[in-house]
Amino acid sequence: MGLIPLVLALGAFTVPIIYLILRSRLVVMSVGVVASLTSLVLSVLIALSAFSSDAPIVFRAGGWPAPVGIVYIADKFTSTLSLITCFTGLLIFIYSVSYITDENYPWYTALLLGVLSGILGVVLTGDLFNLFVMLEVTSVSAYGLVMYYRFRANSVMSGLKYAFIGALGTTLYLLAMGLVYSVFGTLNLVDFSLRIREATSPISIQVFSIVMILALWAFSIKSGVFPNHFWLPDAHPAAPTPISALLSGLVVNTGVVALYKFLYLATWSTPDQPLPPLLGEVRYIISLMAIVMGELSAIIGALLMYIQRDVKRLIAYSTIMNLGYLFMAAGCGTKIGVEATLLYVSIHSVAKAALFLSVGVFIKAAKSRDLEKLAGSWRASRVAAIALALSTLTLAGTPPLPGFMAKLALYNALFEYSAPLAVLMVVSSAIGLIGYMKLFYTILLASPTSTLVRVDVKLAKLVLVILSTAILAAGLVFTVMPQLLFTILSSVSEQALNSEVYIQSVIPPR
Repeated sequence: MGLIPLVLALGAFTVPIIYLILRSRLVVMSVGVVASLTSLVLSVLIALSAFSSDAPIVFRAGGWPAPVGIVYIADKFTSTLSLITCFTGLLIFIYSVSYITDENYPWYTALLLGVLSGILGVVLTGDLFNLFVMLEVTSVSAYGLVMYYRFRANSVMSGLKYAFIGALGTTLYLLAMGLVYSVFGTLNLVDFSLRIREATSPISIQVFSIVMILALWAFSIKSGVFPNHFWLPDAHPAAPTPISALLSGLVVNTGVVALYKFLYLATWSTPDQPLPPLLGEVRYIISLMAIVMGELSAIIGALLMYIQRDVKRLIAYSTIMNLGYLFMAAGCGTKIGVEATLLYVSIHSVAKAALFLSVGVFIKAAKSRDLEKLAGSWRASRVAAIALALSTLTLAGTPPLPGFMAKLALYNALFEYSAPLAVLMVVSSAIGLIGYMKLFYTILLASPTSTLVRVDVKLAKLVLVILSTAILAAGLVFTVMPQLLFTILSSVSEQALNSEVYIQSVIPPR
């Protein structure tokens, strides 16, 4: 399990050496593709093992047992996210081979491997401090990729804004970890969940409250959720198109995954073993804050989608909207909330990558990001046009595509939590639909307004065919065999809420 982020990290360190020896773009970028493919194969094996066992798989780094050593945990939830991350990351790498043709390709390849390694570390880690390390690995690599076009003022300014607010987020989280270790004496997720149950002193309760607030604020920054969303609409358009897909489809997931770990693994609360009353109230307030922030993020993102002329900014605001949905799902703190979080984050990652990568073809053909100049640009590539149609309709929640089931699961989770919140979610989704249809109509149905240039999109077509097939296959399975989907999701949520199985797997008997 620890090999998955390690393979990608080793690939990142290998890239400069290979570049100095061979000076070949195809060879250097092939290293990234091979490392990503290897991580995908490993993630498939781990997912198969995780779903064939009732207990999570635990890897102890260096052989040190928890809570002394760092552990990685692959349960059904995190192994699925690992698989989605590796699958999408590999396709982004393949797409990049034909997209990135300038002399800075070695740094692009190394940084992209660094981002993927950090994301997988966040997904799989079972240690609070290691979560900080992996968030930093992800963020620092992402900052560099946003500023890839370093001779463009907007890229540098957008990257610096992202870096400053991102550094603030990780600093707040590091401060929270210092408080955790000083008061509770542990940084292991599961051990922390055990120790807070013994916390009775006023100082422990106060520190727990501060830690949860700092962590929520840091995670909202990482995911671009209101009110910490302002860096995202500038950073995503400034980056190369494959990196825009990476940021919107995968990087922003880190905040959601971290929030999930805090609300389920670190502060689990069940009817049989509830948190102490005051701590339970703090957890409830944090969950409610996450839901409210998510709801506001969804509404603001949906409203601002429609008024955008820059196609990448339009898609970036849709990311703000969708990450708001994910914060709402994770904040529910319920069985169905777990199911909605996993389903929605999986569908959103694949569909958003397909949307950004298909739009990238049209941007190259029209040599513009202006939506009006992209009118009728579907003529540049019918494959990209199909991928854009499928991804847009999926994100809009159109049946029978998989986005419909994801939004239905989210609605059910919110309705169980609070009916008014579920209604507001439907309203924001309806507003977002207008923005998606504006994109859909302009590129696929409107009359052409500019001359298109011929672009070499062979690898891009391959990637878009795979993503389109994945979307269609998921929609078919969800429609024809919905019971299979519900069975899988139920298995995931039951394990996530079974605290005893984590304790027995992670903390050795004393």
